[in-house]
Amino acid sequence: MGNSFSNENTLSEKALHEYVDLTYLTKSEIRQIYKLLDDLEPGILKQNLHYRFSVEQIDKILPQIQCNPFRDAIYRVFSSRQDARLSFEDILDLCSAFSANCPRGVRAAWAFEIFDFDGDNQVSLDDLIETVRRLAGSDERGQARIDRQRAENVARMILQEVEFSGTGNITSQEFVNVLSRIPDFAHAFQFKIN
Repeated sequence: MGNSFSNENTLSEKALHEYVDLTYLTKSEIRQIYKLLDDLEPGILKQNLHYRFSVEQIDKILPQIQCNPFRDAIYRVFSSRQDARLSFEDILDLCSAFSANCPRGVRAAWAFEIFDFDGDNQVSLDDLIETVRRLAGSDERGQARIDRQRAENVARMILQEVEFSGTGNITSQEFVNVLSRIPDFAHAFQFKIN
């Protein structure tokens, strides 16, 4: 009983309780994530709970992210080794952050990490331009639907409304405070495990 598994390729009750305590996920959701990963690579988690799945594999079990314009940024933030691969625990963190049970402030802090494209611990004008361009998307030919100048104009307006520190960048605290007050944010930044 010293390992993390019961007799079938599932987590032990002790490990399951620990993950419930460390995440905003239910036992059922954690079991479902484990099963989805085990279906991808049968038996691999029983051999190595720290096995790292490729983002292409994760796309298969989380199609909600596969179509997200911030897919690469989400995987960058949740990959504990920054290697375009995620472990079971990385995936639990990701699913926990997007869970309906995740508090707004925690969810907003994760969103800040995703929108901080250059990783400098602030959302700059360039980060906002990238965000606007990704949200605008591209047409069927792959052309951006918004040009850089328009994206910059929108980004500057956002910066004027949100940035209070006078630095020209949005700090983590400013970002969290603003997103925590936007009612639709909680719904837009969540998904269910299928």
